[in-house]
Parts: sequence; structure tokens; C-alpha cells
Amino acid sequence: MKYIRFAAALSLVFIMLFAAVACTGAEAAAEPDPGDVVNIPEPTHTQAQTGPMASATPANTDEQPEVTPSEPQSPEPAQTPDDGLPYYLYVEKGSFTLTIYEKDEQGEYTKVLAAYRIAHGGNKTPAGTYTLGGEKARERWHDFPDGGTVQYATRYEGRLYIHSPLYATSDPTQMWPKYYNGEKGIGLESTGGCLRMVTEAAKFIYENCPEGTTLKIVNGSPLGTTSDDVPSRNGLRIDPTDYETLKAKG
Repeated sequence: MKYIRFAAALSLVFIMLFAAVACTGAEAAAEPDPGDVVNIPEPTHTQAQTGPMASATPANTDEQPEVTPSEPQSPEPAQTPDDGLPYYLYVEKGSFTLTIYEKDEQGEYTKVLAAYRIAHGGNKTPAGTYTLGGEKARERWHDFPDGGTVQYATRYEGRLYIHSPLYATSDPTQMWPKYYNGEKGIGLESTGGCLRMVTEAAKFIYENCPEGTTLKIVNGSPLGTTSDDVPSRNGLRIDPTDYETLKAKG
């Protein structure tokens, strides 16, 4: 009986020893030997890449890319046809200046012929684009209902005219000084809406700017036009730019 128990115990010891050896061998087999590691190459992608890092090289193709024809160049602007209107009138109320433009080689009104100081009526002289003409478009002498008369009146809107300084009568030696260089003189807001200027300027427009000529009036002085003060009248009641009258009176 004792022998049987001893043999059983001995067998149990051998079984446990064998199991421990087998477990240790299995763990050793699970760790690979560094010398046995094989480098496996990255797989080659056959699909084209997309996104911001995609290759910019296009796939080979026998088709040529479609070419979009370029837009035709715009031609040079054509010359303005000769419409018989040689001048363009431009008034900046802020600088009390009327500028007379004539056409350049391309037929555009870009060349300054002359600039004159004017009087206007402030808000009574509305900004806008007008054309010379209409009923009683030109009057050698024009009488105002409230008194006074002017030379070389050219109508541009309603009862509004471009004209000379004011006179007591239709006599160019009877100019009212206050409407020339006095308290209601040229260079001030001193009209009922008309554009008053020296006789030289009024006469030029009267004789050389036919009906249909454009007159543009703007508030302020966006182009910065300027003009000289009116010439001194030297105590006379004759406009010093009225050369015909000065010559006739010696």
C-alpha cells in the first residue's frame, strides 16, 4: 500500500515537470529570432491617387486636349462722327468755373480751349446735363422781367441762360459794376439761376456753340477746374473783355 502511494506521487511529480518544460518551450517559440525577420515591401497601388498630394502627371493618352479659342481683342474706339458740335461745356459750381472743351484727334472732348470765371445761383442753378437751344435760343440782347438786360444770351433750360454781365439798357457802355466785380459780381452765388460771365465768354458761346451743344453742370469741383478772376474794369462801365465796344469808344 505504501509502495502504491509512493509510485503515484512520483508519477505526479514527473507530469508536473513535463508540463512546465512544455510551457517554457512554447513561449520561447512565440518570440521570433531577429535574424529570421523578412522585410515585406509596401503594396503597390494600382488606383490613381486623389487629393492635394496627388501626382500632377496625367495618364498617357492618345487624345489631344481640347483647346478653347481666346477671346478676340477689342478694337480701338472709333472716332466720333463729325456731328457739327465742336465744343462741350462743363461747369463746376464749387470753383465757379466754366470750361470749354474741344475735340482731340480721336473725336473726344478732351482738349481745354478756355476756362472762365462765372456767377451762378447756387441751388437755383440745378446740376444736370443740358443741351443748348429751345424757344428764343439766342438773343443779342435779352431783357429780364425784373429789370436789366444782358448781351449774348444763349438758352440752356427754361428761363435759364448763359449771358454777359448786366446793363441798365441795351448799351454796352452802361454796365452795372456790382454785377461784374461788386457785391453781386462774377465768382459769387448771385444770379437767379443763370450763368453770368464776362462778355468774351458769353459771345464765344453765342457765336460758336450751336443748338444741341452739351452743357454739364456739377456741384462741387470734382475735376478741380480753376479760372482767373475777371479783369479789372479800370473804373469804366464797359466790360474790359468787350473788345468791340472798347475799340469803338477809342
